[in-house]
Amino acid sequence: MPNLQLDIDCEGPLALNDNAFELCREFIQPQGDRFFQQVSRYDDYLVEVAKRPGYKSGDSLKLILPFLKAHGLTNAQIEAYSRKNITLVPGAQGAFKFLHSRDFPIFEISTSYRPFAEAVGLKLGFTKERIFATELDLDRYSLSAAEAGELKRLQGEIVAAPAIELPPDAAAADLPAPAAEAVAVLDRIFGERLPAMEIGALFQEVNPMGGPEKAKAVTDSLAPTKLAMADMVFVGDSLTDVQAFEAVRAGGGLAISFNGNRDAVNAAEVIVVADSAWPLAMLIAILQLWGKEGVLEVACPETRDKSRCLVLPEAVIEPIARGLEGHVFNLYDQSAENLDQVVEESQAMRAKLRSSAVAALG
Repeated sequence: MPNLQLDIDCEGPLALNDNAFELCREFIQPQGDRFFQQVSRYDDYLVEVAKRPGYKSGDSLKLILPFLKAHGLTNAQIEAYSRKNITLVPGAQGAFKFLHSRDFPIFEISTSYRPFAEAVGLKLGFTKERIFATELDLDRYSLSAAEAGELKRLQGEIVAAPAIELPPDAAAADLPAPAAEAVAVLDRIFGERLPAMEIGALFQEVNPMGGPEKAKAVTDSLAPTKLAMADMVFVGDSLTDVQAFEAVRAGGGLAISFNGNRDAVNAAEVIVVADSAWPLAMLIAILQLWGKEGVLEVACPETRDKSRCLVLPEAVIEPIARGLEGHVFNLYDQSAENLDQVVEESQAMRAKLRSSAVAALG
């Protein structure tokens, strides 16, 4: 039986929430939802268009923190809200109860703030020691009344700026005028105003677990288990997971996109489009029995119907069959004839499960 370790992202593969968006919507008034959408699209611009040195996908989680602090948010409130407002992927509790029973190490590798990542992980049987997430301590920072007032004024500027709509393959020099205007507003706020404020230390010191940090966390998670990257399965769904996918694939492990966006689908080896978590349990069971080649057999259109992995032992297939009953899923690999259609199908399922507003956040 092959060695196996599973590392999995939180938001998307385990939970349907976007915790940072929901915190802004709940605690930043007025228009906290639009505020977060603007910052999230600015994040996309910095990563995909400007390719700003030192900035990575997911750093929007540090940009919003001074504004949450200005509205009085505390560690206790984040923890309480996160515990109370979890929406798991359908079937996740049953699927992970099954996977934990298979006796191999499972880690959660999340860009989310630790209070939310832990709330989800503990609900699904993960131990705290096997949860990597963005560390956060809002209570450590003080905020004067004058700076709180200024942050709320700057928040109003962000909300009032035009929407940052990025055309496909956009370049910084040819952004539509409204988007360029909005980017200029946010460049001034995050590049000039916030660094000059005392509370600017908050967003400068917090380091979200996205991009290279996720790839490092995957590597670090192997240290206590003494396994190799070739034993690794990493499941993700967005741009913040791409570097982890690349590291796992380079080391001979398996990268799986679960209802991923375009970035995840293009970076993964196996693409899962599903309305429940049970297809992941099925693939991991196949991998545990037959190795990576078995999973690729099932995912490849040319070998799927002939795969030996369709005949699973009764003790494995019986709980999986129960979990899959009434649900739909499709599997693909990078040999799929029209990958653009696979991307559209994956993003449609993402929007169906998580809502179009959350799915559009990347």
